Amino acid sequence: MRLLIAATALLLASCSSGDETAADSGPTSSPVTEVGAATSVDTTIRAVLRVPLSLYRVASSDESVFGSSSRTEDELRSIADKMNTIWAQADVVFDPVRVETIVVPAELLTGIDQLDPDDFLRAAGREFDIPEPGVINGFYVASAGRVNGFAPSSQRVFFVVDEPGVNDERVSSHEIGHILGLHHDLDDADRLLFSGTNGEALTPEEQTVARYFARGYLIGVGLAPVVLEIPNVGDGSLEGHTPRGFAGSGTGLFAGDNLNENFPNDDGVQIFLAFELPSQLPPFESVSLVSDALNVQGDPFGTLGTLRAAPVSFDNFSPPVFETEPTGPTSACTVGSDGRFRCDVTEAASSAIAADDSHIQIRVRFDEVGNGDGEQDLAMFFLTNSNTNEPGIFRLIFD
Repeated sequence: MRLLIAATALLLASCSSGDETAADSGPTSSPVTEVGAATSVDTTIRAVLRVPLSLYRVASSDESVFGSSSRTEDELRSIADKMNTIWAQADVVFDPVRVETIVVPAELLTGIDQLDPDDFLRAAGREFDIPEPGVINGFYVASAGRVNGFAPSSQRVFFVVDEPGVNDERVSSHEIGHILGLHHDLDDADRLLFSGTNGEALTPEEQTVARYFARGYLIGVGLAPVVLEIPNVGDGSLEGHTPRGFAGSGTGLFAGDNLNENFPNDDGVQIFLAFELPSQLPPFESVSLVSDALNVQGDPFGTLGTLRAAPVSFDNFSPPVFETEPTGPTSACTVGSDGRFRCDVTEAASSAIAADDSHIQIRVRFDEVGNGDGEQDLAMFFLTNSNTNEPGIFRLIFD
């Protein structure tokens, strides 16, 4: 696959070249299946921009000419996780992240060592394969002259050496900063764009510029960024689970049957969610309820029917909420092979917005209360542990 390296025409300026010199130095979910929202949200909330990122460990075709990177693919995945922590301040998330090892002709790597990547970039996709290139692509090489890393001008690629003089995730994030239109800072060593330190801070102005470039790149490759993303509140006064046949409540987010021994006759359990609306919303066409935190116990999708989302309305989450009826039509959801839960809740969100509600509230449960086998069949949504609700387990994505 040919590596996409041209700068998008939608951007008004190309990215500057940047370098950091060493001298400065529960079970998983089922495959695709038909299946069934206070931490306050800032009224200036902005959409999380999800930028596909591919990281490549570069091996040499002839180590007698130039050496291979000594890194492992697991190291690159760890670097990507830490980069996401740095870039969270700008609401930029690298997702999905793909990590691969590629074998490159050794003579092309000698050019990288001289900070001249032109031959490498021309040969990419021709003389060596670049599997699954992302919107941004990072190459981890044994060495590159005397720098920690660099980002060629007007490209969506960067290079990082095996032994930089600063933290790996900081070098990578710094170079991505150049790809996203940022220039070196010369005054504040705590800033991400200051060379040769472990500073990670981005100013509000830098965040705005980086997001502008990220949006341009996403649009340029046909990945329109979302308009807005709102996490569930993660507050027990508005969210949790209840039985389906009697009054009760708990903090975990479970749907299914036989939650514990106190549930008689295969009684079911259902989830209640809340999402706080900002004071102003940008125009949107659709709203999806999404979660990447699904774990499955037993076989709820095979025995309890479809998992569905329905709009509801209540003042406070408490045991009597168990018999709350939907205020609108329910909608079936899907869980993909990647484990992502998704459901179209456009109508529910639009109704809450039209009614000037403070929150969008949603109930999630299976068609069937139980299957009579006396065994746990649960869809469990959690980030930390199954009994802990927290913001971000579910998200509303406005497109």
